[in-house]
Amino acid sequence: MIRNRRAGKTLLRGVAGTNPKRIAVVAGRIAVVCLAAVLVYSLLYRFVLHPPVVAERADGNSPTKAEKLIQVSVRNECGARDVAMVFTSYLRRRGFDVVETRNGDVPDRLVTTVVDAAGNLGNALRVAEALGVSRQNVVTKLDPHSYVDVEVLIGKDFQQLNPNKDTD
Repeated sequence: MIRNRRAGKTLLRGVAGTNPKRIAVVAGRIAVVCLAAVLVYSLLYRFVLHPPVVAERADGNSPTKAEKLIQVSVRNECGARDVAMVFTSYLRRRGFDVVETRNGDVPDRLVTTVVDAAGNLGNALRVAEALGVSRQNVVTKLDPHSYVDVEVLIGKDFQQLNPNKDTD
């Protein structure tokens, strides 16, 4: 700061914020940096933190689009209310064909399990990846009467899985 003795005023020279053009340039640079940071974060979030999962059958022999999608049954076996609907919505947003949502046979299952019911483990692994279920909790249990490819049996660990972490 420099004091102008004749006018009795304090003059500000070289201090940021005194020149309107300089303020505009600094604000513009800050806006560009913020925009770049948001873009980098969204790319990292989409492709590194939550990469897309393919919802199509692993065998790839299906002629129509409806037959290409993995058909899933979601069963609430943890005893908590509305958990199956949360999982169903999550899987549908990711392109899976959830054809059944209901309460399961075991009301106190501890660990969420993904079951390959049709003999194609690749389909079950894709659903497990989408949900964040560990590969060790994917099992094959062939059911010739089942009309779905994969069954999801929700356990009490559901709060640590992707549908409850999702912010979409």
